[in-house]
Amino acid sequence: MKKEKWYQRKLFYIPFSIVMGILGFGAWFGTALGMHIDDEFNKDYYSGKDEPLFKRKHDKGDE
Repeated sequence: MKKEKWYQRKLFYIPFSIVMGILGFGAWFGTALGMHIDDEFNKDYYSGKDEPLFKRKHDKGDE
């Protein structure tokens, strides 16, 4: 029997595929929620019915 290289084994590809799937799903889910790369979670989301889930980060020079 021929010995397989480390990157040809199922023990490498199965966990690698699971991790890459989780990362891809997380990016898709964030985009589906309308999140942009410079957004952060809104701490005041539950304080009012019109508060958005994400808020834009403000630079120090923007204020």
